[in-house]
Amino acid sequence: MRAIKPFCAVRPVASIANEFCTNPLTLYSEKEVKKILKSNSKSFLQIIKDNIDYNKEISFEHRLKKIHYEYQRFKSNGFLIKDKRPGLYIKEITKNEEKITGIIATVPVVDYKNGKIKIHENTIPSRENKFKDYLKITRFNSEPVLLAYENQNSLKNLIEKIKQLKPTSEINFSKNEVYKLWYINDKNELLNLINEFNKIPNFYIADGHHRSASSKLLHNDEKSSSTDSFMAYLVPENELKIKEFNRTVTDLNGLNCDSFLKEIKSKFDVKTVNNYSCKKNGFYMYLNGQFYFLSLLKQYTNPNSPLDQLDAYILQEKILKPILGIKNVRTDKRLGYSHKSDSMESIKKDINEGKIKVGFGLRPISIDQLKIIADLGLVMPPKTSYIYPKLRSGVTIFEF
Repeated sequence: MRAIKPFCAVRPVASIANEFCTNPLTLYSEKEVKKILKSNSKSFLQIIKDNIDYNKEISFEHRLKKIHYEYQRFKSNGFLIKDKRPGLYIKEITKNEEKITGIIATVPVVDYKNGKIKIHENTIPSRENKFKDYLKITRFNSEPVLLAYENQNSLKNLIEKIKQLKPTSEINFSKNEVYKLWYINDKNELLNLINEFNKIPNFYIADGHHRSASSKLLHNDEKSSSTDSFMAYLVPENELKIKEFNRTVTDLNGLNCDSFLKEIKSKFDVKTVNNYSCKKNGFYMYLNGQFYFLSLLKQYTNPNSPLDQLDAYILQEKILKPILGIKNVRTDKRLGYSHKSDSMESIKKDINEGKIKVGFGLRPISIDQLKIIADLGLVMPPKTSYIYPKLRSGVTIFEF
């Protein structure tokens, strides 16, 4: 079976592309979403607006039917055009002087089922089913799953050769963010790219675990050739950027600061430090106006366990659960997450203002750690990694 499959993407016409393609909804505040909906009639958010405005008392199914209707309206108005021949799409993203190049294609659901496409996080069944229903009714997906693969020189050279040609489209969102797309439908070029991807033994989900799981559920329901694959952006692993994902907690589970520190010192070496800076073998905590550096005492380490090398796992198992009483890190509302790469300054500010009680600054994981855990069939704690690029919706749309 082919590792990747060409498809006929639906793409915005050049005149509205930079207005249409949006960041993932989770990156916008409620205020920003309202501003876009009010000022930009061509935004992709206009299509999904009925699934954003939860003040409307309509059923979830009706919301999805409205999304399908708005999508078809954008197409009938000529804002979106479907490519006539199946192709693959080289996508180059330049953002803040960082450049990432990958291939937009569809990948077989069966490769997700049999473990060729590997996971490193658990999914939530309710979210899987909700997005499955979204796909079932709207019949399109606008945001590809981000897949990483081991670097292949021959594949890289082939892609770079194609990139010497003029791009099919170029979308300038700002001077610091540009997307270029090369639409490939030549039979020989397609075959060469497919053959190169067929040599790759495994792909790793970097972002999009729920989208992948929902696609599997949809195919299980329909058992149709139209739903036997899902859209992915396949990127060499050395081009991914993995950032830290920090934690905040609103209270100390009934402890005062001194008692909390005493509990932590039973398993950690705790050092008072002046500020946050990158260090190995430990992570940071900000509490009561003071930074601390925590490193697990040797007798509590487990060097043979890949999970025990992750700050997020150590924090979860040694502090969040036993001391702070956070038994379910997915659902406990006292636990928050921050991906701002600002040396914990935003967390420090919130603690100093009394909004939260304690914050933890964790080291980013490496791609090798992610792969080892996925290969062993293990799963990381939720939000262990914050992986770039975060892909804009609507650059290529997959219909089924």
